[in-house]
Amino acid sequence: MRVLVETAVETGADPACRVDSPPAAAKRCLCRRIVRPWLLAPLAALLIWRGSVREQCPPDDGTALEGTVSSSVAADGRLRIGTFNIHGGKGRDRLRDLRRTAECLRTLDVVGLNEVHGAWFWQQSDQAAVLGHELGLQWLFAPTEERWWHYRFGNGMLSSLPVTSWQQIPLARRHGRSFRNLLLANVQYGGRTIRVVVAHIDRSSDEERRTQLRVAGDLFMSLAAPAVLLGDMNTPGEEPEIRRLLDAPGVRDPLADVLGDKAPRRIDWIFTRGLRTLDAGIVEIGASDHPHIWAELELEKRG
Repeated sequence: MRVLVETAVETGADPACRVDSPPAAAKRCLCRRIVRPWLLAPLAALLIWRGSVREQCPPDDGTALEGTVSSSVAADGRLRIGTFNIHGGKGRDRLRDLRRTAECLRTLDVVGLNEVHGAWFWQQSDQAAVLGHELGLQWLFAPTEERWWHYRFGNGMLSSLPVTSWQQIPLARRHGRSFRNLLLANVQYGGRTIRVVVAHIDRSSDEERRTQLRVAGDLFMSLAAPAVLLGDMNTPGEEPEIRRLLDAPGVRDPLADVLGDKAPRRIDWIFTRGLRTLDAGIVEIGASDHPHIWAELELEKRG
């Protein structure tokens, strides 16, 4: 008996599976040998399938961004805003470097971010938080979808100005692959509230893209001025939904205000209402697969 048990331990077998075991014990041992490997394969397949499924993040809201401001940039009467699809921090050289991303945004007061990645299990911070810490700005990550048991990516905002409220508004998806949302924030500047909408419009379906852009544009136009709509619209200027916005009374395209006909064909936009353009520009240093667009604005005088 002792020899049999020792042999079983040495070979990794179950001591219950001895030649002199009762029939019931031998049957249980056989089941363990046969069933367990067959259970692992479908369980692994189920976990992989479940993790790969995209789930839309629900609506959310709050009364402030996260973090604190180390210094206020808007001190000379000029409001500096920007929009940047950061491509998860990956540049055209395929290197991921958020410090390079941050350098594009260092002088801005309010920034709308697209393609911001959430934190993985081994990380403590999402990319909006990393940029906020690097720049000494408040931050907010507004995830659009959950995948592989974490918030995969979404929109974001950085601000040196007080934000009194924000809303995360999911956009409907019927045809596209990825989920999208709008981020609406009330920013305090010059004793007034500027309503800022950050958008990232889907491009995998033209029907989806046009519908989502119309929703974003309608929200922007419904807000009391001053208001800003910015983000990766995935739509060039000749398409009807962009023309509808540009032709609307009071809507400005700061980049076109400054560059005129020299403004490049683009899919990243800043639209304003109730704000006068002082300066604007487009920065392309390879920190992303998108350029960074910025504008310096001032409040229009009340009627």
